[in-house]
Amino acid sequence: MTQERSETIGERIRERGVINRTWSSSILGGLVGGIVFGLLLQSMGALPTVAALYGLDGTTMGWVAHLFNSVVFGLVFGAVMTMTRLRAYADRPGPTAGIGVAYGIVLWVVAASFVMPFWLGAVGMTLAVPTFDVVSLVGHVVYGVLLGAVFAIAYRR
Repeated sequence: MTQERSETIGERIRERGVINRTWSSSILGGLVGGIVFGLLLQSMGALPTVAALYGLDGTTMGWVAHLFNSVVFGLVFGAVMTMTRLRAYADRPGPTAGIGVAYGIVLWVVAASFVMPFWLGAVGMTLAVPTFDVVSLVGHVVYGVLLGAVFAIAYRR
């Protein structure tokens, strides 16, 4: 009985370590990718538009909203990487960066090209739907590559 209980506790500790590593790796990857992508958005003057998604104004609030989105999307990436068959690649920067590219493209198509224009329309701004902006695609691919590579490097430790 005691041995069974200690194995269960040990399993829980190991599981929590993996969960904590997944969370921290996802957040770090999301922030690194988000900062680099955010610099591109700032250079284009697009951060106030990101702020408008949340009813906020200005570049500073655009940074806050953008980094929030970057972390949330990073957490989704981490969950996909560790709760699916992709787990085999979770600690390998090259393949995970490639998966990150695919993830960035999916985010660009779904979130940036469809969801964002509809969402902005709901808060009074007009954008074409879909909005297939090539510069946005580049930013999302850069985000994905950095998210994947940083996630894998952090997850490995």
